[in-house]
Amino acid sequence: MSGYELHFGCRIYHPENAKLTRENYAEINKRTRRNSFFSNRSIFKDMEIDEANECYWDMFKKYKLTDYFKEMENFLSYREKLKDGDYRKVELSLFIEQQISQRIKDEEWHNDLFFLNSLDPIKKEFGKKYKKILENNSIDDSCDDELKIKFQKYQQDLKRINEYGISDMLWLKSPALWKEWICDDSNNQGFEIPDDWFKEYAMRSAPYYTEEKCKSLQERALKNFDANMEYFKLLDSIKFNTEIETFLKEHPKFEFVDDLRKYKTTSGVYILILDEYKQIYIGITRSKNGAKGRIQSHWSNTMPLDRLIWGHESYSLLSIDSFKAYDTTRILFEPHPEFQEIAVDENGNPRKELFLGKMCNVWKIDEYLKTEEYELIQNSFSEEFLCNRCDGGGSSFIEAVISRKERRLPNNDK
Repeated sequence: MSGYELHFGCRIYHPENAKLTRENYAEINKRTRRNSFFSNRSIFKDMEIDEANECYWDMFKKYKLTDYFKEMENFLSYREKLKDGDYRKVELSLFIEQQISQRIKDEEWHNDLFFLNSLDPIKKEFGKKYKKILENNSIDDSCDDELKIKFQKYQQDLKRINEYGISDMLWLKSPALWKEWICDDSNNQGFEIPDDWFKEYAMRSAPYYTEEKCKSLQERALKNFDANMEYFKLLDSIKFNTEIETFLKEHPKFEFVDDLRKYKTTSGVYILILDEYKQIYIGITRSKNGAKGRIQSHWSNTMPLDRLIWGHESYSLLSIDSFKAYDTTRILFEPHPEFQEIAVDENGNPRKELFLGKMCNVWKIDEYLKTEEYELIQNSFSEEFLCNRCDGGGSSFIEAVISRKERRLPNNDK
């Protein structure tokens, strides 16, 4: 077959590597060494790893050190001015006022984003009640304990800010780079940051991670991998298949897929079933490449080392993008051809925007598919069988972080 095999109608060119193994998980190579949080990658795209990092270091050193010296000069000048008692009193009062104002805005923003915008009706109702408390700036006997605790913590934060002194103000106003150095080791003193520490700090945000950092990331990822594999062995196959059968009876619009080429332009909700691991993944697609393109992107994606663990290594789920094509043994799909991508460029191709250092498609935002994905993830299968890492239905990285799912893996207390 000319060097490839067909899997759900899709060409698999390297079938010998089309299943997940410990050997092909967390590999260290140019793609996996990429720093996922590095945004300006286009400058370094044609460079080798060492060349890109050295170029970045030269740029970082030039601009960051210049900025640091300016910030430190201004800070020391400001600290000198504070020796005047009257000036110090006015500045401290203004600083406290600004900090309180910012804390109030933070609480309102947090509530709006993480509660009022939630697809979970319980969280949304909590958000509405808490919004009233924030507006009235008080609680009464009708408030439940969770609301009271949240509001009391917020009030304690405001009280703590009200008690700030000069040392607090100077710490918060000091250059960020200097604070990083002090926090790194409490024995660090003075304002002279050593060159070796500065370079180590700079390379944390370089286009590619250092060999030492990659080995550390790999070690954590493999520890998490082993724990997940042990977890999968403990799952009940009969219960797993029973839940799938029950789901199909309750959701008759879903159909088994034998050939993804039938859905290469169709939007909708898809479910990947990984029978060997007793895991299920639920996703949505609005792409003009349809379910075929979206599912293939899971199979072909190479996860950077810094994205393998989502949270703590003792609780992190394996990403669906870590599994290979042959790990997917069954596919369910509910077509929704009415939902199509609308954000296109002048050539009719998907318009792209920068997201976490990667150019991503810009999708039409439709509440129906978002809500359906969320509902299915929340209610259709036991959490032990779901490998979705977040709640679903979200539209931002922040929402994904807030709704992160975890599981208690074997040996997680060791």
